[in-house]
Amino acid sequence: MDRTVPTELTTLETQPEWRIARADAVTAPSPRSGRSVHGRRARTAVLAGVLMFVVVQVASHKAIDSEVVPLRDPIYAEKIGLLKGHPEFWSTNPLTPSPSPTRGEGRRLLAVGSSRTQLCLDAERLSDDRTSAFNFGCAGCGPVANALYLRRLLDDGVAFDAAVIELHPAMLADHTPPFEARWLHDYRLRRHEVDTLRGFGWPIDTPVQFHPAGPLQTAHTFRFAALNAAAPSLLPSPFGLGLLNRTDARGHVPGIEITPEKRAEYLAQAYAEYFHAFADYRPGGPAVAAVRDILTQLKSRGVRATLLLTPESSEFRAWYGPGKQAGIASFATELAREFDVPLIDAREWLPDAGFADGHHATPAGARTFTDRLRGALR
Repeated sequence: MDRTVPTELTTLETQPEWRIARADAVTAPSPRSGRSVHGRRARTAVLAGVLMFVVVQVASHKAIDSEVVPLRDPIYAEKIGLLKGHPEFWSTNPLTPSPSPTRGEGRRLLAVGSSRTQLCLDAERLSDDRTSAFNFGCAGCGPVANALYLRRLLDDGVAFDAAVIELHPAMLADHTPPFEARWLHDYRLRRHEVDTLRGFGWPIDTPVQFHPAGPLQTAHTFRFAALNAAAPSLLPSPFGLGLLNRTDARGHVPGIEITPEKRAEYLAQAYAEYFHAFADYRPGGPAVAAVRDILTQLKSRGVRATLLLTPESSEFRAWYGPGKQAGIASFATELAREFDVPLIDAREWLPDAGFADGHHATPAGARTFTDRLRGALR
């Protein structure tokens, strides 16, 4: 019997290793090839994520820098948003008063200052058929921020005939950087304002958002502003960076009435916040340069300015040290004379009970102050 095995069978039986290796090579990828495919997919996903991050960061930076999205400075955006509700401040024409043979042309009055002005000046109470008043006082804003805000208002097209300019003695302390730098965070600045601050004598570094790589850090740079827009209660201040929820249509924020026990507590907090300003106190530095800039800007545009030394309690005034109140009065008088503007010294206008913490007026204090200011401005 012929027991010869067919060639095909012989190949399968006698060379199994070769047949298996050949089958593997044809029907299944190698482990190394699988890792290569997954690796390419992972790299593509990572690159897509990085590209998306860059695009979002750069687009957000452009939107904030152009102020299409008002995240740069929520405090300013909040106040100018309210001001837009008063069209007379956006016209080059003076306010037209109610017809009266005894009254002349009306006026648009803008008050610029810190939270002191914000709480003590009731612009609605100050307004009548001759005057439209708006309170542009903002929390944490001293003379330097006020100078920047005034320039912004003028650049943004706001028109007014008269201005009350706050002189906050503690904020005028001769410090470099200025005392208010603790609140004037550099992410709030417009690009050209860095040079303005340097012109005041503040050698401020260029903020990170204006560096070449700044657009890639947008989320970190504006994190507090973004949080203020989304969840302000999570910020250190329970009201966020602004006080829109407590601000009336003319920019006034009503203060709070407090018990004597709470007043002592708030007074202690005010001292802890300001005691650095009282050491060897004297007006000067970038703060005074900023006030001069405000008065120069207003004079060049024909706006009638009035300087206002804001009210302080007897305790607050004592913190400056012996003889300092006379020095403050002398400084303010000389400044008013230099620019030929009126000076209203309201430091002692309110009793101590008219303040919640020695310098922020209660609602009753604001009514008293505003009524007296109305008479002084006539």
